[in-house]
Amino acid sequence: MTPTAEPPLGERLTAVALRMLETSPAEELSVRSVAREVGVSHQAPYVHFGGRQRFLAAVAGAGMRVAAERARQAIEAVPASNPLGRLQALGAAYLAFVRESPHVHDLANGPMVHKGDHPHLQAAAIEYWNLVHDTVAACQPGGTSEADVLRRAAQVWGSAYGISRLGAFSQIPGTVAATTDELVSETIDALYAGWRAAGQSKAGRPPRRPKRK
Repeated sequence: MTPTAEPPLGERLTAVALRMLETSPAEELSVRSVAREVGVSHQAPYVHFGGRQRFLAAVAGAGMRVAAERARQAIEAVPASNPLGRLQALGAAYLAFVRESPHVHDLANGPMVHKGDHPHLQAAAIEYWNLVHDTVAACQPGGTSEADVLRRAAQVWGSAYGISRLGAFSQIPGTVAATTDELVSETIDALYAGWRAAGQSKAGRPPRRPKRK
């Protein structure tokens, strides 16, 4: 029986780092400890990735790639005939990412690394953004411009990110009788209703008459 080939060094290093991030923030991640657990020299991660920051970016990319795949599965579990339901599923998947992997989320979206620090992170960020863009686009009334889709995608992501961060730091007043999940869901409903109303208003507006010269 042929023995199973060992995963590449980069994959083993990022997998161990992701496991450590389950309990500790990235600021406390010891590259030496990661190397020791993988069974390589403490310099191996630096040599393989080209420095600590690029290693952290690769770890963030691996974690975000997993989150993007879970979000995709959540979206595809809802029929395409229900675009609002798909957008709500995306919002719920994002909140699950923040709640279940807060240290990975913070590493991928915080100031420690930049999208250009490693191609894995850049690719994962693009993949997640494309999910948001396409899911928002499917919610738009006919005739919506690409510029409006991009703005509305950013509004959805910004709303989910902002509410989740406020909730994570207990900054939402106790007088607000709603969970972060409820607030994000209600925000998505409100945005969707606004998009549809704007589309109906535009459709019912009489065409402009050309100006006389």
